[in-house]
Amino acid sequence: MREKALQSNGKHGRMLTVENGWLECPSCRRNRRVMQIRPDTEGRNIVAFCRVCKTEHIVDIVKGECFESYGQ
Repeated sequence: MREKALQSNGKHGRMLTVENGWLECPSCRRNRRVMQIRPDTEGRNIVAFCRVCKTEHIVDIVKGECFESYGQ
């Protein structure tokens, strides 16, 4: 199952791609296993690091859906 959306949600930032329970890197899209996300996972301001493009992203996770965090 592939979930993908590029529109903004009012309360959260841009929705990120979660495929087969794994967060895909929003920058390079080559690393499809940045972080494992379960359907009941929740968290704020979590740092996700991509080993391929060496970037860090701060994400918010709400009920298994990942969003880019707006700030610190």
